[in-house]
Amino acid sequence: MASTDSMKDLLLARDYRRAVDEGRALLAEDPRNAQAWVFLGEGLEQLGQKRAAWACYNRGWMLDPAAGWVEAAKARLFPLAMGPLPGWLEELLAVPRVTVAAALIVHNEEKTLSKVLEAVKPAVDDIVVVDTGSQDATVEIAKAAGARVFSVEWQDDFSAARNAALAQVTSDWVLWVDGDEVLDSEDVEVPRTVAGLFDGLPEPVIMRIVQVNRLGNRWEPNYDMSRLHPARFGIRWWGRIHEQLGPPEGGVYAKSYPRPVVRIRLIHEGYQPEVMKAKGKLERNVRLLEKSVQDDPNDVASWGFLGRERYFLGQLDEAIDALYRAEQLAAQNPSYGRVAEVRQFLTEALLARDRVDEALAVAERAVAESANFPAAWYLLGKARLTKALALLRGAKEAFGKSLETAPTYRGIVSFDSDIARWKAPAAIADVLKLSGDWVGARAGYERVLSTAPELEIVRKQLEQMDRQIAALAHNVAITKAKG
Repeated sequence: MASTDSMKDLLLARDYRRAVDEGRALLAEDPRNAQAWVFLGEGLEQLGQKRAAWACYNRGWMLDPAAGWVEAAKARLFPLAMGPLPGWLEELLAVPRVTVAAALIVHNEEKTLSKVLEAVKPAVDDIVVVDTGSQDATVEIAKAAGARVFSVEWQDDFSAARNAALAQVTSDWVLWVDGDEVLDSEDVEVPRTVAGLFDGLPEPVIMRIVQVNRLGNRWEPNYDMSRLHPARFGIRWWGRIHEQLGPPEGGVYAKSYPRPVVRIRLIHEGYQPEVMKAKGKLERNVRLLEKSVQDDPNDVASWGFLGRERYFLGQLDEAIDALYRAEQLAAQNPSYGRVAEVRQFLTEALLARDRVDEALAVAERAVAESANFPAAWYLLGKARLTKALALLRGAKEAFGKSLETAPTYRGIVSFDSDIARWKAPAAIADVLKLSGDWVGARAGYERVLSTAPELEIVRKQLEQMDRQIAALAHNVAITKAKG
């Protein structure tokens, strides 16, 4: 039976023709299998069919936008990807024709909207824009771009505005775009392709897109933005802010839907600190989230977002309270998918407040329940390191106290005189070394040897440090010479 495992085995055995045959059979059954597309591309590449190989890789990339192999494959094949495709591959790549609408809610977006609509227009069949009271040229720009424009009164509720836009959609699928997000030109074909691939499923699928955020001088992809979905199942938005797509009734967590991520990249600069500050976004978010938890004290999502936003504002104590509340409510909401994020910010906030033992406990819960979440392991390490450094500082203090009390001790119980002579000073030097103060550590070890020259273990410690220092100096010299 065809499977990605058997394809992998055939590729490793260099039986490329059979791997291609298995890939064709597997993808005829399930054209949404990203790994099968990649393996099919590998087989075709090995057979010298560069154009066909890139077409397969590209489809796999659409279905797995975080894939690490993409840039290398693109460099190898994209310049050679010319000419017609084999007929069987054209058929395999074909998807049912469905219509897609872009839907936007906007407010005073005249600086960015024209570029946004120009980029998304070739990717969709219709554009629906809902304006929430702009005082600039936003409405005129939207109409000039061919969008169908509607106006609604702003009610401190992003979901209400999005649902008003949703009511105007007549296409099969909806792609949600914000007024400052520009679709990557390389992804113009993706919305219709993905919609066609997933349209025939009996249950709805909500697709996550890639919001590529500019943060300072780097670009950071965000894969948790649910933005593309079929219109026919009654899916709607829930929540005043940081709104989320969910079932038509019962709240966002009344029913869980599959949420695969696809390569629809929206380039976004709205999270730049100067933009956030100018628009007062965090303060606005906190205000709306406070309304949300007043409306529903059991709204786990709003508590989580409120804690996150308060953390960003430096309101650490309030953030901790909100995040603990979200973690507590998450236990009663198994469909809530952001508990790992809640624990991430809770750990950070607790560490910032020097509540290290609490932070350790939260991080340990995070890795126990989200073992595949890299940030959980990182924060567990950070909490353990913070604890270790605190223990080192405490150890140094304790060793120092042993030296301080030795000369004046007159108690009945005697103590080891080597504690004052060399053991405590050597232990302090150990702490300094572990803490990164090698200059202080080396001086400490030398003082120990001056009073206890028979200590070969300390002499060896010094020799090892000198070798490491020499090696480091050598590496630094080589790096400078290369630079």
